[in-house]
Amino acid sequence: SSQPSCIGKPEPRLDNWASSETALMAPSMSKPECTHQFQKDQAQELRSAINHLKRFIFSAPADERKAWEDVFECFGAQVEDVEMMRELQIHIRNAVSGEEVKRVWLRPSDTVARLCEATLCEAGQVLAESHRFIFQCQELQHHVTLRHAGLCHGDTVDLIRVPLEWQCVTASHDGTARIWHLESEQQRSAVERVNSSASRECTGLDLKSHGVLRHAVFSPCKTRLLTMSTGQGGVGQLWCANSFEHLCSLQGGALSATFSSDGESLVGLDADGNARTWSAEIGKTRHKMFPGNEDAEMHFAQFSPCGRLVVVGEDCCVQLWDSSTGELLNTLHGHEDVVKTAAVSSDGELLLTASADGTARLWSCKTGECLQVLEGHAKPLALCSFSPGRLQAVTASQDGLVKMWQLTEKKSVRSNTLGADCQVTAEYLFTLKADGGVVNSACFSPDGACLLVSDASETVKLLGAKLGELQLKFGGTHEDWVRAASFSDDGRLVATASYDGTAAVWDAATGQCVHALKGHDEAVASADVISS
Repeated sequence: SSQPSCIGKPEPRLDNWASSETALMAPSMSKPECTHQFQKDQAQELRSAINHLKRFIFSAPADERKAWEDVFECFGAQVEDVEMMRELQIHIRNAVSGEEVKRVWLRPSDTVARLCEATLCEAGQVLAESHRFIFQCQELQHHVTLRHAGLCHGDTVDLIRVPLEWQCVTASHDGTARIWHLESEQQRSAVERVNSSASRECTGLDLKSHGVLRHAVFSPCKTRLLTMSTGQGGVGQLWCANSFEHLCSLQGGALSATFSSDGESLVGLDADGNARTWSAEIGKTRHKMFPGNEDAEMHFAQFSPCGRLVVVGEDCCVQLWDSSTGELLNTLHGHEDVVKTAAVSSDGELLLTASADGTARLWSCKTGECLQVLEGHAKPLALCSFSPGRLQAVTASQDGLVKMWQLTEKKSVRSNTLGADCQVTAEYLFTLKADGGVVNSACFSPDGACLLVSDASETVKLLGAKLGELQLKFGGTHEDWVRAASFSDDGRLVATASYDGTAAVWDAATGQCVHALKGHDEAVASADVISS
């Protein structure tokens, strides 16, 4: 169809768009105030032109409106690009003394983790300290961008330095969980630093359980410890994280269990294989969830990040339950084989499922619609997860491949509200081949910038999440395959568990082994490190 005519209506200032596009391709400039003002003027001119075009589109005849929408989206995206290129000056202030620590220049698309890095690059990070940034009485999460945190040019962020003590909990097939009290180099005496064995060995506290231990993890609030064992058909036990006294066992037994984000509840499969939620305080059942028919089998149950939903895998479908009422909200059909695991995005809007049919599926949690089928694996999938900021997703399969996907939110104009319609799509980025054709674990760093992968080797790899380039290797300590690897909650440490009966804690920035944890008699199934 022919392009709509603009006769009789003011034309958008195309010269402004062209000049802005040229500016985007220009070399990066220095960071004085004049540069920021220049970038700000560009964005304002583009925004003014876009608003003018928007009014014109909605006043145009219906048969002409559609032809302009692609133009609108194109220049709307250009506005976003210009605004994201504009650098902001952020003032960092000591929260205790009130003195200014530093001024940093960053882009709105940079994360709080990048803010931390820019602030501490001169002084260097100390493992014995935690650095927290406070803006408008709220702590900024490391994976959040400055734009989504509400930071503008000239804003002040308070920096809090908190002394830390590190703990690591390990679970082993020898039936014990060990709690290790870790000391940093700054906390050790000079004599201990000279003695290499003392600097690598830590004293642990044993918690004995029934049967083989499969998992041990601290609650998000760090007040409780959960251990999962195979004895008696599956036992979940809760312990006090301070005194390590046994508090209770999960009612009805437990084949699996994980904490909610607030640490108040647990969800998993009971000893009969049915989904169940428990009180994290006393271990009593809150809600039971059953399969849709007698022949169906439940394979996993987990909370969404906000805790509002319980996601249950039932054979080839996925069920969404209301965690507060125990009511079944929706059942998602589409996979042709068993759904092995699932992940919910940090905002609770998207669901990613991984199936034995060799595909992953992206769903809308709100509508239950399948947004996209992610194909490319040759064998059943083993795991999937979203990055903390929901910008990327990862899938791993029994074919020994890890695939990274970029999530894009496409907005279009279909009503009088900008961005009324939204469609999320996943674009394939790259593939990583695991050593030995086995992927044991794969997880994002808390800021979403890196991916940590353990495979059929004694070494764990840290890779860039955008390009898949190798950044670090954690090796030289374990003598057998690393079964699992994970980050501390602030991303500064990495914990690894090996089939050789040892665990290790590493500096995530350097790849150096900070502590080798020896004491278990059999394979270590999990290792979880936290600050207290």
